[in-house]
Amino acid sequence: MIVLCRRCRPLTCSYGSWCLFAACIVLVTSVACGDDETDAIPDKLVVATRDVPPFSMKNEDGQWTGLTIDLLREIKVRMRGSDAAALELEFREMGLDEMLDALERGEIDLAAAALTVNAEREARVDFTHPYYSSGLGIAVGRQQLRTWDAVLAAIFSLTFLKLMLALFAALLASGVIVYLFERKRNPEQFGGRAAKGIAAGIWWAAVTMTTVGYGDKVPKTSAGRVVGFIWMFAGLFIIASFTAAVTSALTVNQLKSRINGPADLSRVRVATVTASTSDRYLADRHVIARTHSDVHSALQSLKAGDVDAVVYDAPVLRYEAHQRFAGEVHVLPMTFQRQDYAFALRENSPLREQINQIVLRRIENPEWDDVLAGYFGEDVE
Repeated sequence: MIVLCRRCRPLTCSYGSWCLFAACIVLVTSVACGDDETDAIPDKLVVATRDVPPFSMKNEDGQWTGLTIDLLREIKVRMRGSDAAALELEFREMGLDEMLDALERGEIDLAAAALTVNAEREARVDFTHPYYSSGLGIAVGRQQLRTWDAVLAAIFSLTFLKLMLALFAALLASGVIVYLFERKRNPEQFGGRAAKGIAAGIWWAAVTMTTVGYGDKVPKTSAGRVVGFIWMFAGLFIIASFTAAVTSALTVNQLKSRINGPADLSRVRVATVTASTSDRYLADRHVIARTHSDVHSALQSLKAGDVDAVVYDAPVLRYEAHQRFAGEVHVLPMTFQRQDYAFALRENSPLREQINQIVLRRIENPEWDDVLAGYFGEDVE
């Protein structure tokens, strides 16, 4: 079938040679591609991370653990399979800005922490697919939730003390005037030593102003009764004004102490973490905030009463509030400004596609919900 005549043989041999040559090229190319894919995974990955519980945290032995770190170790196993032990993960603790700078300079291979994906960071580095989505949250001190704290704060405020002094001055003035008019003509009720008579006058002024009117002290002179008549109507005005002032002071104090959402942040003292997405969020909305190196120190300032609220990633705030600040800090139930967490890589990193596939397969697995529940409990979003 192959050789029909002598004229056909050269053509047939030439065709077979070309087929053999093409097959060799395909084989060599396949081997080369396979070698490149293997070489894309180095023997060591330099990983930047930081203390952001429960995503990344250092235990007592100095080992890094947490949701993000555990996922990275699983990625390592799936990338290398049975040879996973040959792939070393070298962790370096860095701040947020340091991580991005190190990636741009090529000093590290990836960053693994609660790193939020945003346009500004994407312009500098590459991100994998997100493995967790949440939002920003607001932590407040427990005193923000107690109405009695607001009441006590108002009672011991300078405004309230001024009101009390003004009221006592009015009672004293009225009591002294009645005493001066009544001490000789009505010694049974306002007589005796000056201190005793003035005290009786103050008592009469107080019961008259409050409309109680026990009747145990009654002016008998004409001048004393005129003073009593004027004091009755003056007392109504004083009581009304005093009640309004106290109510206003309590209301203002409660308004200042109550924080219900982002709209309330502009009128309270706020803390956040330096260079974080929450820091940028507050700056964009012209909210002045005190910045801290980490969320733990920010919450410490909240506990100490130096600030009224801490704005940061909601899952981190909830974990810290439950584990380290139980009973001292409360995280509001609402979240805002969506946050997607992902691994950050160098631009055009050959690791990106492999990590993306592993991350997607992992988070699509129903067991991922159990992993999240192990870290966040009922706070899983």
